[in-house]
Amino acid sequence: MRRKEKEVTSREWMMEVLEKGVWMDFAMAGKDGWPYIVPLNYGFKDNFIIIHGAREGKKIDLLRENNKIAFNLSIDTEVVRNKDNPAEFSMKYRSVSGQGVASFIEDLDEKKEALKILMRQYDGPTEPMPEGVLKATAVIKIQITEMTGKISKYPKPE
Repeated sequence: MRRKEKEVTSREWMMEVLEKGVWMDFAMAGKDGWPYIVPLNYGFKDNFIIIHGAREGKKIDLLRENNKIAFNLSIDTEVVRNKDNPAEFSMKYRSVSGQGVASFIEDLDEKKEALKILMRQYDGPTEPMPEGVLKATAVIKIQITEMTGKISKYPKPE
């Protein structure tokens, strides 16, 4: 990271940001190399992220072609304004960016447990989860391979 004064290396701090997040930008690329980014809700636990969606579509196709992904999420964002000096406009935020490897969860019991992780992210109900819904839903586990934290205009953690 070029701006070392904004870098946060504390794993605990990054976990807190992931736990507080509401959505993340999820980036993929197919065989042609073109990037594709979608905003997604997610669940987070330990060293992995859970996402879900329809069993068909561009996201699914790209993940089947290339299971390497990148992600970014920001929390506590705010524009820092200066009416007199455009060079003093800035952003206040806490963010985590990373990379990972995606795999599809096919076992229905594993899917159910993964979707419970996602629902807990939003303090949502975890039951009932009918078998038909589980079969109709693609559930993807992202094993995080790399993460970096970044902070601006907030006190930097120790």
